[in-house]
Amino acid sequence: MNRNNIYSVVILVFVWIILREAFSPFSLIVGIILSVGCLYFYHKYLPLKRVENIRYPRLILYVFYLVGQIYVSGFYVIKLIVKGASVDIIELKTKITNESLKVLLADSITLTPGSILLDLTDEKLTLLCLMKKNDTRDLKAMDDFLKGRLENQLIKVQK
Repeated sequence: MNRNNIYSVVILVFVWIILREAFSPFSLIVGIILSVGCLYFYHKYLPLKRVENIRYPRLILYVFYLVGQIYVSGFYVIKLIVKGASVDIIELKTKITNESLKVLLADSITLTPGSILLDLTDEKLTLLCLMKKNDTRDLKAMDDFLKGRLENQLIKVQK
């Protein structure tokens, strides 16, 4: 078992204990068993490249950053809805090369209110998102708003 797998097991056990809302020897043992099982099935059956070349301490910090961005986006979406919003499908490109981090970016964009991932192929993200009514559709501004900050943080997570 390499170091990345050990970090993954520790993180998954930590999440398991938080979700279970109980810390006991039984919870810890079950968490370890489930985490090892999840990693086994991940490596054996998922078509993504292995989770390598990731800075795990930065990834942990990214989780806190994402929670903050979810709240910021929530207030922005409230403002859009009150003033009037329209829905549009846009395509954005990402600079992230790691497959796992691309999926994490796509999930992060979906977690932030006002956008839903429709498709992820190579470096292209197709999103359904709320926009200002009668927006001139400035894709650079939308790119910066929807994925710019999240993508920049995930680029720092890559080795």
